[in-house]
Amino acid sequence: MQYDVAAKVVVQHGKEAILKWFLHIDPEEVELLEEIPQESVSLRRSDFPLWVKTKDGKEKIVLLEFQTRWERDVPIRLLEYHVRFLLRYHLPVVSVLILFRRREGIEGVYEDESIRFRYHLIKMWQMKAEEVLERGEIWLYPFVPVMEGGIEEIYKAEEGIYRSDLSRGDKADLLTALAIFSGFKGEQIVRELLRRRRDIMIESPAYEIIKEEGIREGLQQGLQQGMLEDAREMVLRAFGVRFKVVPPDIEEKVRSINSRATLVTLHEIAITCKDPMSSEKRLKLPLADENPLREEGKGRGRGKDRGEGIISGGLRTLISRETRVKRREMKMTLDSRR
Repeated sequence: MQYDVAAKVVVQHGKEAILKWFLHIDPEEVELLEEIPQESVSLRRSDFPLWVKTKDGKEKIVLLEFQTRWERDVPIRLLEYHVRFLLRYHLPVVSVLILFRRREGIEGVYEDESIRFRYHLIKMWQMKAEEVLERGEIWLYPFVPVMEGGIEEIYKAEEGIYRSDLSRGDKADLLTALAIFSGFKGEQIVRELLRRRRDIMIESPAYEIIKEEGIREGLQQGLQQGMLEDAREMVLRAFGVRFKVVPPDIEEKVRSINSRATLVTLHEIAITCKDPMSSEKRLKLPLADENPLREEGKGRGRGKDRGEGIISGGLRTLISRETRVKRREMKMTLDSRR
């Protein structure tokens, strides 16, 4: 979602720059087309269809498609869009795929037994960020993080946008898009850009969309965390009822488990185990494949599941304690009968 928003920001502001830099088209007029809703209810929509009139008076349709990573069906979708716009406008159609993440062995052509379809494939990781910066193509600066370059080029792009003569609103949009695409380089650079330029970014509608999405993600994470906490409490209550008391080490280890499936398994075992031997066997097997809880060890056999640690530690103590209590009660009963 964020990359779609960022791409839309760049296209709205810099469609002429995109046409010149990537396609060597010098436009006189460019208009972003809107697909007719009635015609696209059951069809996929092209990302950014542009009507272009060049300096020599020729008209054409340019279809810009942005893709984070390569997918096998992308060329077929491009072909679908190509034919649809060709039938609608009866103008030459130029299909363009702008790919962000590196993928080797692909070219701008789709071919099978009956069709050969060529399109422009823009491999962003091959574009040189330094060249864009040197040429002063400021509308393309948000793409710098997905081009060939490093963190230094991102800060140059940020500084170039911030110090430019653009309106404050345009700066807000471009800086926000730059921060979004910087996610390809890692979370730290994104946080730093937000810290440095948040006072401007908050004025961009793109920033509001991202913030709303972040809130939704936060709510979802909160819901999942609440479900985990409920599952932990159920496991601890089951241990408490079954073994009378829950030692601190058991509680600590149960609360460290972040897999709901593991907690459900522990809960079932806690309420059904009858003796130390059966519980030991049942607890080890289902927890062995819980990857989220697996700890990395330095040698063979060291990467054991934390759930298994519960057995070897506190739970074994609980079971042994219950066994000792039962033996003591049995001994007292026998002594009383003598």
